[in-house]
Amino acid sequence: MLTAAVVLGALLTGAAAAAAAAVPDFDALADNKALAVSPLRPDTVRAVADSQPHALAASVQARELCQRQADPGEACEVVRLNDERITSGAEIRSRVPQTPHPLFLWRLERNGNVVYLAGSIHILKPSLYPLAPQLDAAFQQSDFLVLEVDVASMDPQEIQQRTRAYALLDDGQTLRGVLPGHIYQKLAAHLVDYGMTPDMLDRAKPALVMNQIVVSRLLALGYLPDSGLENHFLARRGGREVLELESLDAQLELLFNQPLATQVELLEETLDVADEIEPLLAGMLVAWLSGDDEQFMAQFRAQSGDSELSRAFTRKLLEERNHTMAAGIRRLLDAASPDRPRTYFVLVGAAHLAGEEGIVPLLAAQGITATRVRSNDRIPARSQPNTSATTRGAP
Repeated sequence: MLTAAVVLGALLTGAAAAAAAAVPDFDALADNKALAVSPLRPDTVRAVADSQPHALAASVQARELCQRQADPGEACEVVRLNDERITSGAEIRSRVPQTPHPLFLWRLERNGNVVYLAGSIHILKPSLYPLAPQLDAAFQQSDFLVLEVDVASMDPQEIQQRTRAYALLDDGQTLRGVLPGHIYQKLAAHLVDYGMTPDMLDRAKPALVMNQIVVSRLLALGYLPDSGLENHFLARRGGREVLELESLDAQLELLFNQPLATQVELLEETLDVADEIEPLLAGMLVAWLSGDDEQFMAQFRAQSGDSELSRAFTRKLLEERNHTMAAGIRRLLDAASPDRPRTYFVLVGAAHLAGEEGIVPLLAAQGITATRVRSNDRIPARSQPNTSATTRGAP
């Protein structure tokens, strides 16, 4: 999905400034507080921010203060936010089986071409790295990096303009006008934690407001877009060309052009689950790291709402797009390669790979069998040198 830019002006407090020397009794501090630590040295590299303008500011400030103490490459994480304990990366990892288990990674081959198909989480905790070495090994073997949409290659102003064209209400409409009163009040209560008011979003469609709530909540919990798999591999792309399975406009159409009744219901369900999302998210990440498809989808659907409108939207979000992405992967595998076969590293949201209508079963129904990679497998080295292709465009 799309990420959102959040601009914060956080103020140092006396407690925050002294955090490098000692951490006071966290529970006794004023609200809008956060504690961040280094997973490598939690007893010595840690920082507190308290009495901040709002909870998101406290989270960002604590992590930034902690990061100033850390060594290069040492990532801090937020472990307390007001009265909430946040599951650490180490706790998530401890729940992953130590015995060999499946990964969210498959290998497909056809006409000599190879696709490594990986299930992505678009926004992650930095402390969850390094991931399974098979992911990096498969990426190193690839000629192309293939994403749902390559937002990184676009001008940010163009993305903003195109998003506004889809995500703003029609002239004469306002958020206050389209939301029932009780939902508007719920929204106002949630936005306080992120330094916003409903008036700031009064031209936004409910779907845009929902997206803002989700992203702000994840940022407050210490989940960062820069740590998502797409950005992780884009930073290591080298000379690889980046291809797309979808278009930005197709994703914007799906996100923001649903009927208003659907958008309103999805926003209300998001507000209802936002405060309880942390353990659900941690459980989903355990299932993702463990390669447990069934548990992953159970956690995913627990966050997705169970009303008729929500289920219909989830079907459009997942199953209907799966057919489009499966067709794009099929084209990669069928592409003529007179000079030599090509290898593609394809990243799609992990929820697109699990379930009876996931991309892998759809391709299997077309006679393209995928081999699942396990945590004890070795990714075979290529026989030819890895060079980037020269043809630009979507598959």
